[in-house]
Amino acid sequence: MSEEASLLTYNTERDKFESVYERNKFYRGLFGYTQTVKRNGKKYEYEKDGLMDEIPNVRIDDSVFILSNQDVKRVEAYFTDWGEKVSHHIFKVLLQDQNIIQKIQPDETEGEEQDGR
Repeated sequence: MSEEASLLTYNTERDKFESVYERNKFYRGLFGYTQTVKRNGKKYEYEKDGLMDEIPNVRIDDSVFILSNQDVKRVEAYFTDWGEKVSHHIFKVLLQDQNIIQKIQPDETEGEEQDGR
């Protein structure tokens, strides 16, 4: 059985970012990061989620993801907000690998397993 999904690929245009800080801001917003704070001789770490932490996806390679069609608009909007600094392409694909399908559609596949479908 096949499921339709989206393959997303993107590329950052390094020379169009104003600084390394701005480019890091793009990646932190996309993938999240760990913030480390030192106070009173102790070290505290906080995980900050990025967009891809909130959206079920499978990372195929650097800059290549598979995600459900329903989540594509959020990711596309994020890339569009960065303008010419980030180019992206979205391709519709048919998935046959049930492991990938379960990763990008966890709620739907869990319900099917519980219902015995």
